[in-house]
Amino acid sequence: MSFEFFKVLHWCLGIAAFGFLNILFFRMQPICGQEVMDTTPISELRRLREDLLRGYDSFARPVKDVNQELGVLIYFDVKKILDLNEKYQTLTVEGILMMKWTDDYLKWDPSNYSGISMVRFTADVIWFPIIHSIFNVKERDIHGNDILSIEVSSNGSVNFNAPSVFDVPCGAKYRHYPFDSHNCSIVLGSWYYHGREVMLEALDIPLRKNSVIGTEWMLTNITHSKEAIGSDKYKYPLVRVNLYLKRISTIYRFLCVIPSLIVFISSMSGFWLLPSDATRYLIGCSNVILMSLLLQNMAISIPAGTEIPLITQYSATCLCMSGVFLVITVITELLRNCSGIPPKLVVKLAHQYLESYCCLLSFLDASADKYKALKEITSSSNSAPVAIPEEVKRKNDWVTISLVVDRMAFWIFVLVYVILLVVLTVI
Repeated sequence: MSFEFFKVLHWCLGIAAFGFLNILFFRMQPICGQEVMDTTPISELRRLREDLLRGYDSFARPVKDVNQELGVLIYFDVKKILDLNEKYQTLTVEGILMMKWTDDYLKWDPSNYSGISMVRFTADVIWFPIIHSIFNVKERDIHGNDILSIEVSSNGSVNFNAPSVFDVPCGAKYRHYPFDSHNCSIVLGSWYYHGREVMLEALDIPLRKNSVIGTEWMLTNITHSKEAIGSDKYKYPLVRVNLYLKRISTIYRFLCVIPSLIVFISSMSGFWLLPSDATRYLIGCSNVILMSLLLQNMAISIPAGTEIPLITQYSATCLCMSGVFLVITVITELLRNCSGIPPKLVVKLAHQYLESYCCLLSFLDASADKYKALKEITSSSNSAPVAIPEEVKRKNDWVTISLVVDRMAFWIFVLVYVILLVVLTVI
């Protein structure tokens, strides 16, 4: 009986010892681990965040003196030119909106928190200036739905970098299309605070050369300037970001400039053909068709505005000149086939003055050979010298007049085209 009693007692003592060891080594282990974790930088960072946010009001300006204005430094770092809608005159640009200010309630001594000198908060727990694009044409929230991070330094300096996309109006001018440049502006500001509460300051940093290039546009320069709107009592500060854009016009040189040059060269070459040559009509008709298609393409691609692009004026002039080229070809052909008596004064001017000045000797050699052969044949058939028939002489005069008119038209065309090219280059 006593043996069984001691056996049960030994069994109970074993269970009690096992339970004690379980409590000692397993239940106490998390507590000891928690005590060790409390001495790590992670716990210090948590403690720092809790200390900074204890009693913090995210809706009040972070200044201890309510009469003191809070300065906010703004800079927009452009990353890409997404689009310049020429029809609706809007610019879409992507970049990072950088803001910096000082929060008097977010300062600490790093030595009290294991040397931590920087901490991050989300934008919904601390104060930050609500900055918008004042003249945005689309409803875009600068901060979006993303959880954005704000960096806070131990001296109270706050840095907020928000990826942003702006759609702003841009009154582009297309006078120098397709070699045009434009100046578009993004106006940043806030209607929540006037200038006595929050003062916006612009940070102007020189742009690196050709650092921002889009599919069609290149950012050549960017400037930041400070402005203000409102009454004398309450002025709302603004920061204007000026974007200077230049069209990357490589493709347009092939679409606009080269066809115009081809029309110019072919028209000038056509004047060196005889009016009776059918190739002249082919050249003139081809030029008219080509310039008509080019102008139609420009009408589709270039938006309507108060200014007519110079390249459009040049192309329209080339179209008119091509039509005049056909008219001159018809007129010279009619003059060449005239059978009446030409005016004596015109004949005298053509033979004595204009013929040599207009470089027509090469064109008249063939006619002179004909008349010489005809004269020899007539002289050989009769013993007495016979003059050139009057009809042949009239024919020669009309041919000379038609060639003089044709060559004078050539030099007029050259003068007009040179003036057009000079105007396009200088303006």
